[in-house]
Amino acid sequence: MASWQSDNPHLRGAFAPVSEEVEEADLEVIAGQIPPELCGAYMRNGPNPQFAPISYTYPLEGDGMVHAVYFSEGRARYKNRYVRTRAFEIERAAGRAVFGGIMSPVPIDPKLLSPSDDPENLFKEGAFIGLVHHDQRLFALGEVEPAYEMTMELETVGKWTAGTTEPVQVGAHTRLHPGSQELFALAYDLVSPQVSVHCIDANANLKRTFQVTLPAPSMIHDFVLTNQYLVLVIGPAVWDFQAAMQGGEMLQWRPELGTHIGVVPLDGGPETWIEADPFFVFHFANGFERGSKIIVDFVEHERLNVGTALEPHQPPHLQRMMIDPQARTVARERLVDDAVEFPRINDHFVGRENRFIYVPTLTDTLLAETPPSASFNCLIRVDTETGTHLRHDFGNRFAGEAVFIGRESGEDEGYLATFLDDQEAGTTDLALLDAADIEADPVALIRMPQRVPQGLHGIWVPDSK
Repeated sequence: MASWQSDNPHLRGAFAPVSEEVEEADLEVIAGQIPPELCGAYMRNGPNPQFAPISYTYPLEGDGMVHAVYFSEGRARYKNRYVRTRAFEIERAAGRAVFGGIMSPVPIDPKLLSPSDDPENLFKEGAFIGLVHHDQRLFALGEVEPAYEMTMELETVGKWTAGTTEPVQVGAHTRLHPGSQELFALAYDLVSPQVSVHCIDANANLKRTFQVTLPAPSMIHDFVLTNQYLVLVIGPAVWDFQAAMQGGEMLQWRPELGTHIGVVPLDGGPETWIEADPFFVFHFANGFERGSKIIVDFVEHERLNVGTALEPHQPPHLQRMMIDPQARTVARERLVDDAVEFPRINDHFVGRENRFIYVPTLTDTLLAETPPSASFNCLIRVDTETGTHLRHDFGNRFAGEAVFIGRESGEDEGYLATFLDDQEAGTTDLALLDAADIEADPVALIRMPQRVPQGLHGIWVPDSK
């Protein structure tokens, strides 16, 4: 556990940070057995402040901490490490938090900075949201900031320059093109309505960057990539520095602007923009082309809600959106009635037509009183062809996003990995479920050597040997 405590519900209980960096080999398997063919690493990132923060808005800030479970020959070992960003090192040297939050930036004492640091940069680089593995290299991602390269043993290498002379600003999510295998990333701007879209080649070098202009400086957490298109869903979550300077909100919800859906051809052709009623998207499951239409599966929020002072709203639901760029129309239908978030698929199908989506939800078997947002204890397997749902309820244990680990070429031939936090027992297990039969008992439950807090996004990295 961390040496400090907070009243913020996203820094307590299952979300409470840990401070120790540990390693342990030959983890105990408390149920089932580890499939002997598994060879690689399941890794998950998440916000884990090393010091009590000056302000904290979940899920927009923190210090990245990566938890990894390495598999080989039916055995598993564990390791966790902070992502040692420059901001992390500045605060560690100071022995306290010195950066404010995204909603309440605080000027940094120049005496804490080195000559190479930018004294006008008010925002903390945390690299706490997700991970991407490209060209046999591992990168930790934040909201919009330089990515930090790490080794497979979780040592921080430094800011990623992508073959250029300066660190490249990237967002929280990337997408691998289904044909070229080029990696796409984007970075929105907090001041201007410009979004930079980066295309990274197979050698992790920046190939090209192009700009997309939005109606206003907007938050874009995730996006969709198909064979021919980049799809942006721009909800009316607008950055407003002027309002913040006058004591207002830095990130504002302006429903009168509506939501703008952009279809951007990757060949440089003209963009198509379609207006819709206001809604917000944190995460997409996938998007693909079907004839002249684009199908997008995503979690729809009635409005942007972050932190603890949440506005009353409808719970987020898994939706399917059918875009007709030629007719400039959009239709949406609900796929699951449950409140869900963090949708995932078999990553080999990103940008291509897929059938199955895996999403966590919350049921009444979790006995925690008024659990904070992003609390889950049940996984749902959604079959988008038949409309059927399979469930695995973990009971009184917090679960997270399900990462798909493929073992065969079939879309659902593999395993789902998620950490389970048992607050009563004070333990965390890694659960492996059969992706095609998630109602069955776990294939394996693996005991972690320390509690793993609720986090954000993970990946599976197969062994390249």
